[in-house]
Amino acid sequence: MRSRNKGKDTEYHKEKRYQFIREQVRPQKKIQAVLFLKRFGILAVTALIFGVVSGGGFVLIQNNFLKEGEEVVQVHTVTPTPAPTETSAPPENMGKDSGKKGITLNDVNRISRQLSAVGKNMDSAMVGIKRKEDSKPWPEQAEKAPSMAYGLIFGESVKYFDILTTCETVQKQPSVRVQMMDDTMVEGEILGSNAQLNVAVVRIKKEDIGVGLLEQITVAKFGSGFGLSAGTNLIAVGCPNGILHSVVTGMITNETIYAPIMDGEVQVFCTSIPYSETGNGVVLDVEGRVVGIITTAFTKEAGTTGMAFVKITNVTALLEILQKKMTIPYIGIEGRSIDEDVAEAHNLVEGAYVTEVYAGTPAYEGGMRVADVITQINGESIRGMTDIYNNLIKHKPKDKVVYTVHRKSGNRKVAKQIKVVLG
Repeated sequence: MRSRNKGKDTEYHKEKRYQFIREQVRPQKKIQAVLFLKRFGILAVTALIFGVVSGGGFVLIQNNFLKEGEEVVQVHTVTPTPAPTETSAPPENMGKDSGKKGITLNDVNRISRQLSAVGKNMDSAMVGIKRKEDSKPWPEQAEKAPSMAYGLIFGESVKYFDILTTCETVQKQPSVRVQMMDDTMVEGEILGSNAQLNVAVVRIKKEDIGVGLLEQITVAKFGSGFGLSAGTNLIAVGCPNGILHSVVTGMITNETIYAPIMDGEVQVFCTSIPYSETGNGVVLDVEGRVVGIITTAFTKEAGTTGMAFVKITNVTALLEILQKKMTIPYIGIEGRSIDEDVAEAHNLVEGAYVTEVYAGTPAYEGGMRVADVITQINGESIRGMTDIYNNLIKHKPKDKVVYTVHRKSGNRKVAKQIKVVLG
């Protein structure tokens, strides 16, 4: 029996042995798998904690050490934008305001319209000045008829308005016609004129103006012109292009020119406004104050490319004299101002260097000559030609004035007093 069942017993024992092996191996594999998962979980949690701590530390360090004004540049994977490093130099054409929006054409147009609006506000103080018609036939008169000049109301009294205009319009005229805002014409009395600066003063009566129009008229305000320099914006009104009530904007291009006039000198400002031989009028600052008078008398010094003007402060004293119907005295010289540096460079003295003495004038009759340097007037020191002019307007014709001059005699400078009777 045993021998017959021996094969079955062998198979049975093998099965039992393999079953034992399977029962021992499977739990061991399961235990190993669970142990592996636990270790992997611990590792993942540790990595997560380390990442959070590291990220927080990086942000903290970055916030503490980031320079003031710098920005953190984020790089996106879709559209990468390279961030410049601290050691890289900025482009040469980038300034501090490189990130700001630039001025557009719309901005320029808006500013230009604002300046033009300031100029148009001067219409209430602006009139036209026209010479009286001659007795010549109409065709001949039309050919030689002068264009209408500007008139600026700058003075007011109880009964009158005083108007600034050009000397050319009033020359050889007993009176002129004044065109008001509503195109009505009134008679204008000529109080006086000055050909050198091409200015004149005309007076009109308030009683000749209608009540409605009288309420609309304003009186122009004069500014000091302080700070006028290259690049300053300004507004030309009147007849800057030869047409009444025109408004042209521009800027100063040169303020260093001094032009000689008889017994004085004036500062001439060049502008970017196109030059016109028939141009006349006044110049306003951006606040609408009169700061200059348009002139075409100094093209030799200022050129013919751009319009030029004389500062209003150079003529305010003259206008007061003309309003009083007074005459400005003269001595009859031209000259240049000599400052300390120029005087030292040319072995001269500071003062007014005489470049021309007109024949038959008080200066010529008194013995003043070219190359004399005027240093004093009635014992008071002067620094240039402007001081000579300012002294003259304080006197009357026939007044006696003593000028101290320095002239060279060999290698010496000799001081001499010249007595002049003002013309």
